[in-house]
Amino acid sequence: MSERPDLSRGYARSRRRAEETRASLTPLGPDERPLGIKLAVALALAVALANIVAAIAGAGDESPTLGIAFAVVMLAAAAGMWARNYLALIAFQALLAVGIIYAALSLAFASNLLAVITGVAVIAICSPIFWLLVRVMARLQVPRA
Repeated sequence: MSERPDLSRGYARSRRRAEETRASLTPLGPDERPLGIKLAVALALAVALANIVAAIAGAGDESPTLGIAFAVVMLAAAAGMWARNYLALIAFQALLAVGIIYAALSLAFASNLLAVITGVAVIAICSPIFWLLVRVMARLQVPRA
C-alpha cells in the first residue's frame, strides 16, 4: 500500500520543520532558568502554601495530614524544577495537563458562576505554563557542545 503523494509531501515538510526547530535549540546555560521554570516553581509554591494554610484552617473534609503531604510533594517539585531536573519538570507538566483537562471537563457540569470562573482560571493559569515548559524541556535535552 503506497502513501498518497500529498501525504508524503506533508510528512516531509513536517520532518524538515522539526529538524530545523531542533537545530535552532541551544542548551540551557549553567544557571539559566527560563520564564517557564520560574512560573512553574511559583505555581508549585503557591499550591503548597495554599494547602498548608487550608490544612491549618481545617478546610475541607479530608485529613489535614493529606493537605500537608501534598504541600510537601509540591515543595519537592518546586525544588526539583528549580534544580532543572527533567523528571521533576515532566511530572509537573503532567499535573498541569491533568488540571487543565479536569477544569475543561468541569466546565461542562458547572452549576454556578463561581464554578465557571474557577475552571476558566485554572485553564488560564496552567495552559501558558504548560506551553512554556515544552521548550524548556526540549532545551534540557540538547547535548552540550
